[in-house]
Amino acid sequence: MRQKGVALVLVLWIVTLLSIMAGSFALSMRRESSIMFGLKSVAQAQAYAEAGIAMAQMMMLQSDPLKRWQADGQIYEFRFDRALIRVQMLAESGKVDLNQADLKLLQRVLSQAPIEAEKQARIADAIIDWRDKDDTAREDGAEKREYKKAGLKYVPRNEAFQSLEELQMVLGMDSELYDWLEPFITIHSGKSSVDLKKASAELRLILEDEDEKRTGAGLRKTPSRSVPVTPVDEQSEGDFDMPETGEEQDNSSNTDVLTIVSEAMIDEEITATVHALVKRVDEGSAPFSIVQWRPKYTKARSLFAVEMENY
Repeated sequence: MRQKGVALVLVLWIVTLLSIMAGSFALSMRRESSIMFGLKSVAQAQAYAEAGIAMAQMMMLQSDPLKRWQADGQIYEFRFDRALIRVQMLAESGKVDLNQADLKLLQRVLSQAPIEAEKQARIADAIIDWRDKDDTAREDGAEKREYKKAGLKYVPRNEAFQSLEELQMVLGMDSELYDWLEPFITIHSGKSSVDLKKASAELRLILEDEDEKRTGAGLRKTPSRSVPVTPVDEQSEGDFDMPETGEEQDNSSNTDVLTIVSEAMIDEEITATVHALVKRVDEGSAPFSIVQWRPKYTKARSLFAVEMENY
């Protein structure tokens, strides 16, 4: 009897152990399946976001001004298969060119930056010193001596900025300030001024005159012309209608260089964003060339954010 009792206990322990192992294996498989499903969904959202870039390029080529998408900051929305896609385009001429802007324009933009006034002046002067040809520091600027004094192993280029990322090397610049500035700056405009008609709402508010701010007569955020596009699968080939907006439209979408941000959402929770800098070309088979392509772009404000609804 004792041996039978020991055998029974042993069997119970083995069954318990096997049950625990089976449960652990099932839980592990469920987690792996969930991870794989998430990765698949993210990959699908990424592909849909890339499709949004292609759609934007095609819609900018529409011959009808009422159907043509404009590079003026408004948000366009359309459905494609499982995804809801939003696209925003901004002409580089509607941004501050780091290589052309004078000190006054740089100071005006930096005046709204989340830094103290003293640092605003230092950064503006340091940007000018980085790109000018001499080694003489401005009043609040920085040249070779200041960079060496700060313990840095590099000195100002004393030439034009070659990329936006180079701005992070300017003395006093940090990641927080750079992230704040990035949507407002460019090196592709080639102009010393900003085309406010093509600027983002935030930049227009920064650059408008103080008198205009008080009277409300300035170039404030334009009424939203972010009208939905008829879903692709419900249209006939080549027919992409966009309702009239009641505002006169021009050929501003035919800008030489522009930024396209496309964000796709599937299952109302999974999103992916692609950021592309494209240039319009008049020769060759492709009407646009890619200057910069940033897939899985996470620094841009979500086009599905509540504050973006009025664009």
